[in-house]
Amino acid sequence: MGVTSKLLALYQVDQQLHGLKSRLRSAESYLKAQEFKLEKLEEQLKLMAVQLRQLEAAAKNDEVTANGIDERIAMLRERMNSAATSKQHQALLVEINTLKNDKGEAEERGLESLTKLDEVKGEVATLEARREELRKVRTVAEKDRDARQAEIGDRLRELEGERVEKAKDVPGDALTLYETRLTLGIEEVMSAVELSDKRRMEFTCALSNQLLPIELVNKLLRRDGIVTCPISHAILYLPDDLRDALDAESEKKRKKTAAANK
Repeated sequence: MGVTSKLLALYQVDQQLHGLKSRLRSAESYLKAQEFKLEKLEEQLKLMAVQLRQLEAAAKNDEVTANGIDERIAMLRERMNSAATSKQHQALLVEINTLKNDKGEAEERGLESLTKLDEVKGEVATLEARREELRKVRTVAEKDRDARQAEIGDRLRELEGERVEKAKDVPGDALTLYETRLTLGIEEVMSAVELSDKRRMEFTCALSNQLLPIELVNKLLRRDGIVTCPISHAILYLPDDLRDALDAESEKKRKKTAAANK
């Protein structure tokens, strides 16, 4: 088996591993998205809880203020009844009227706080209902992730063991080239050669659709080392059916030439 065939065997195992892991990554990604939404919602609820406490405190403070003013007004009215002069009576009346205005303002502020408090409580109720929905979604997503993990776990370990064995068969320099491309995040490390024009015997890289020099294809046919695409830089390989067809065509030409030389 040539070095390209050994790399292809490793690549096919890696493709299976990638497919299995991508299913798990998809489930994990969805779970993380739900957890992120839930985390943001919890933060929002915490902020609104602080806002509720502030509004309740403000409403309570205005209520205490209004009650205190009532007590002050009652005391002033008693003093008015015993005022010795009209001047004292008038001064007390002015203070009472001022206090009435202060009480009105306190009551108005208190009403605004209570109105806002009701609005915020409504928003909190809506968010809490949303939180419960998200918790249910997260639970389902977590179960789905765990189910996929359990489903592919054995096969994943089996393929990882197979990969170790396949990698041992690949020569060091070829394996280094292959692994380096994987490390760079290149998923399509290898690409098939395709026969794009049978009459003209033109071949292309399946990944880049780049027309390949016939010398590269002949090198693959001879299993003479690693061949890469000039554009995609993927390691090229000949699919078995194309190799068989080219070998058959070559044998046919050889026999024809031999017959003509007799």
